[in-house]
Amino acid sequence: MPSVGAPIAPTTPTNQIFVSPSGADGNPGTQAAPMRSIEAAAKVAKPGTNVVVANGTYNGSITTNVNGTAEARISFTSASRGGAKIVGEGSADAAWQNDGDYVDIVGFDITGSNTDGLLSGGSFVRIVSNSVHDFREGNCITTANDDYTMHDIDVIGNIAARCGADKLDHGIYVSHPNGMVTNNIAYGNAGFGIQCWHNCNALSISNNLVFDNPEGGIVIGQGDGPNNGDVAADNFVVANNIAIDNGREGIRESGATGPNNQFLNNVLWDNETNRILLKTGNERGTLVADPQFVNFKSDGSGDYHLRPGSPALGAGVELGAPPIDIDGKPRPPEGGVDIGIYQQ
Repeated sequence: MPSVGAPIAPTTPTNQIFVSPSGADGNPGTQAAPMRSIEAAAKVAKPGTNVVVANGTYNGSITTNVNGTAEARISFTSASRGGAKIVGEGSADAAWQNDGDYVDIVGFDITGSNTDGLLSGGSFVRIVSNSVHDFREGNCITTANDDYTMHDIDVIGNIAARCGADKLDHGIYVSHPNGMVTNNIAYGNAGFGIQCWHNCNALSISNNLVFDNPEGGIVIGQGDGPNNGDVAADNFVVANNIAIDNGREGIRESGATGPNNQFLNNVLWDNETNRILLKTGNERGTLVADPQFVNFKSDGSGDYHLRPGSPALGAGVELGAPPIDIDGKPRPPEGGVDIGIYQQ
């Protein structure tokens, strides 16, 4: 399994299937004759396939359970970031439920009346550059589905907003060991911006921006099934995050935690309590300071780049930092890592 801080590597696709709102599921899935639904494309996808989904609105919930391999992953990719819009309906647990292994889900806008937005129960999955929002009953992005055997899942560069209003749920709710939760923006969720619970272990949670989440920005711990608190959430790197304008502590440990959790060079500002509440972990380099965004707005419409003179510029650590920022700009391999989602 990859070590903490090592993202799952994508693979080069060997063939493509095209999906379009103007297509038909009886079509062969070529660019000239696309299919109509992501589910139909998934049923014929083989390892190495990239399912390219054209811009437009796709009504109805999606379930995918096709498996790629380590050498030939299966990708579902919006033709442009946020251009393919999934609108789920409430009879299904999630707007998109993926149970396949070695799968990438990249670039979709996902909303609907379901409990959860994007629910992944597969292992070796990458959830990248999606905007998942406005699920009142549950979580925006989650790996909690009562089967906690999944592992090695990367959640990178997503926006998770305004979820959980009816059930105090969360923006990003991860329940698996191994992988990365990096470069994400989680705001306006009823619970936490990022919550790690159940079977969560050995993750890098780094360079995220969490704000306006009433229960807190980031929480690390274990409790409930499958381990019922008998196993500690341990071996985390929680680094280079900005937690601003959240309830309670900006960052905290809760439940069963271990001694090897590292909280490094995080920025806290204007939270109910500007501290990292630790039980067993270690803290270093915490900054309690205004990060000085270009234009901070709590409704998600702001510009969250750092202004010249920001205390977060160059103040991050390399450990846990993803190699690129949310827009794909490289982070320096040696020194000069900025705290937060952007590298200036």
